[in-house]
Amino acid sequence: MTATNENLSASSSEVPQGWDEVDDFELRLSSRTKVPAERLGDLLGWDEDHVRQEAKVVSRILKRFAGAVVQSMEKPESMNNFLSELDLKSISRDHDWRTIFSTVRAHKGEDSERYKRAVLIKYLQYLSFRKRLLDFIHSRKAGLEETDELSVDLTHLPHAAPSKQDSSVVRVGFAAAAMNGFARVPLGETVDVTLHDDDAFCFLLGRHRFELVGGARPYVIDTNGVTCFVRPGRNMMGRHPESDLAVDANFGDVSRAHLVLEWDGAERFRLMDLSSRGTWLRSTFLDKLGLASGPEGLLEPAAFG
Repeated sequence: MTATNENLSASSSEVPQGWDEVDDFELRLSSRTKVPAERLGDLLGWDEDHVRQEAKVVSRILKRFAGAVVQSMEKPESMNNFLSELDLKSISRDHDWRTIFSTVRAHKGEDSERYKRAVLIKYLQYLSFRKRLLDFIHSRKAGLEETDELSVDLTHLPHAAPSKQDSSVVRVGFAAAAMNGFARVPLGETVDVTLHDDDAFCFLLGRHRFELVGGARPYVIDTNGVTCFVRPGRNMMGRHPESDLAVDANFGDVSRAHLVLEWDGAERFRLMDLSSRGTWLRSTFLDKLGLASGPEGLLEPAAFG
């Protein structure tokens, strides 16, 4: 595939051995999942109503893209339909995202499906970051206490000069966690977990704690003791009453369609976050997988009581 600009082509020294061109492409997209630093001044200059309305627009687009990713898991051909019908005017101009979408949806090569999926996932991550940034700015303008709860330093600019791998960005997220903290799973990325009989795996949906317990009939249990059994195949978890794993409607920090949980019928589980509030795993676990979202994505365990 022809890159849309030079920044999408990493040198061979930057790409781990064994990676192919799609991995290279995805690596370069990873530097485009944050809002550019130069955009911060514009967003901070908006009035409260403008910020709130923009957050609602981004939330709707985020849900639409998340739905497309879920559908593509069952029907890969649906991704082509989604991209062909996509109005490029709805795509942000940040980081040349419009050009990237225009290029990738016209690509007909052997690995076109992988390229297109990479673009969808990384743009999901960009939308999620933008939504969190807008929510923070709105909270600050509205004088809400939640601003301090999120972080004392949500919008600092990096002090170090930007590297070739990471353009100057606005960093948004929770304050760095202490040992045994939780880190946010990058939106749309999959995490594989192996659980034997009665093994328990802790995770957080927003600020709510759950455990996935393995065995012949694996189940998810919340802090109130409410249990939902996992069925083989794909399970949608969220507050929507028709979810496969329905979450208590009072858990307001959980999205209606928050997490996709797949079970192979034995000991393998796969988790994929599709929410704006995030799914959080032990930072040590994500570090081993190389998926930790960085210091801006960490939470103090004490935040959950």
